[in-house]
Amino acid sequence: MALADDDDDLADTEDANEANDLDERDDGDDGVEVDALDGRDLDIDLDQDSELDDDVDLDVTVIGSRPTVVELDTEIDQNGEMDQDADIDADADESEARDLDVATEQRPEVDQRIDVDVEVSEDDGVIVVEIDADIEDDVEIESDADIEADGDDEESLDADIEQDTESDQNIDVDVEVRDDLDADVDVDIDALVDAALQAAIAAAEDDDGTELDVDLDDSATADADVDIIVDVGDAD
Repeated sequence: MALADDDDDLADTEDANEANDLDERDDGDDGVEVDALDGRDLDIDLDQDSELDDDVDLDVTVIGSRPTVVELDTEIDQNGEMDQDADIDADADESEARDLDVATEQRPEVDQRIDVDVEVSEDDGVIVVEIDADIEDDVEIESDADIEADGDDEESLDADIEQDTESDQNIDVDVEVRDDLDADVDVDIDALVDAALQAAIAAAEDDDGTELDVDLDDSATADADVDIIVDVGDAD
């Protein structure tokens, strides 16, 4: 088999493999302790755990003994953004109880676009396999927490949890075999877009004071495995 080298093309009759990974994790842990005038404490424990996962694998295999040139043009664009914001306002006074207001928002977004074009042709007895692969992933997570604690006559907890996920996926595959060639092309794409959310808010009061726990967990995933197998047959 003959191979062609070019700055923008990758020729390989056995295996052309390109992998990209984007994996980010942010554990935000904020704690606030306020000493009241009467000696009662206010403990606020805020835990924000966000995780991004973006993985792309591309594999090309050519089967057969005929002279073959593979021209591979790939464009892989992976974007990841994570934003965690916390606003805590705690006032200590002589009150025996506290009014707790907690508002949380979690917004993971995952967008994925995969375009694969394969063209098989013949040029002076040499099989030419042209592959164009464009993969674009955009993964974002926003996690916000707003906590207010004020003295009151009675202990109270008002919690407002807002969760919103958005995902979009588009896959387009185009295969063309020209010049009446007896060639088989198999394009196998295993793609996943996913977002997961979890929020927990709890408050407890005892003789020592008030304890507030806020836990926010969110993750966003975009994975793509693209396998291209071209069978050009054996030489006569």
